[in-house]
Amino acid sequence: MGDLRKWTCLLTIMVCICLSGCGLFVKRIPAGQIPMDTPAARDQFIKVGGVNYHYAEYPGHGPDVLMVHGWSSSTYTWETVAPELQKKGYHVWTLDMQGFGWTDKPKGAAYAPLSLMQGVKAWMDAVGLKKVIYVGNSLGGGVGILMSLEHPDVIDQLVLIDAAIFPHKKPFIISLAGIPGASIGGKIIFGRWMISSNLKEVFYHADWVTDGRIDAYYTRMRTDGALDAMIAIVKALDFKKLDPYAQRSNQIKSRTLIIHGKNDIWIPIEDSYTLRRQIPHSIMAIIPDCGHVPQEEYPEITSRLILDFLDGSLNKDALLTSLTKP
Repeated sequence: MGDLRKWTCLLTIMVCICLSGCGLFVKRIPAGQIPMDTPAARDQFIKVGGVNYHYAEYPGHGPDVLMVHGWSSSTYTWETVAPELQKKGYHVWTLDMQGFGWTDKPKGAAYAPLSLMQGVKAWMDAVGLKKVIYVGNSLGGGVGILMSLEHPDVIDQLVLIDAAIFPHKKPFIISLAGIPGASIGGKIIFGRWMISSNLKEVFYHADWVTDGRIDAYYTRMRTDGALDAMIAIVKALDFKKLDPYAQRSNQIKSRTLIIHGKNDIWIPIEDSYTLRRQIPHSIMAIIPDCGHVPQEEYPEITSRLILDFLDGSLNKDALLTSLTKP
């Protein structure tokens, strides 16, 4: 019955979209091209294992900070937070994982979280990053946990933002991507409306989702292979295979900050509470009136939490109560 309901919803959406314009005619962006400027960052590409990886570098004289995005996201998600860390002297790197953003999206590639983690490690080796402060949101947070367990020597400190590692009910859009025929159906119904709807779901304040933010996500999702990659990633996301790693989170030695948007409807806050209990040297900060992407909804607060954690002034669990509208 579950698949029937999903198919019914999908077909209904397809009919509506086909009446207004078919996603098959959306203009695609060739691999390796960036059609918009990102003046706050220096965009670069490097080929690793046959994959052309995109990353943005914010140079500084201090420790290296690596920031990794979540599902359907990219380096864009850090464009407000990264400069704040750079101002304090940190050398910040933001990466598009394989299948995301401006990075290549090879058809038939391995897109399971462990494979994505191995790709991040290979990229680190290629650019010469030996040890980093790792910051990850959602899927990127899960990749950070895997990295901390498989390659603990490269993680100095760890920041997990609404990290995805435990089994949970998948959001509707992700669940739809996993049904048979989603690749064809997704291309038919895909449009800017889909990106807008998705962003307004992950933000607590839906009215804070600007046209510029929607366009930034939409443009990257128009790159060659983007929709196929998103579907492949969903199909490869097996939380049963991740569970042994989740249960080993008590082996993480790095000092860890866990941030969670209190009103995140994608990743339950209980997951972060569990990580807080399991990771020995960890503290937790909860941001009220905030959804799944605190670095975008409350970038100033997220930046401050990270910086305070890194300089040692944030040394116990915190529930923020005074928020400033961006």
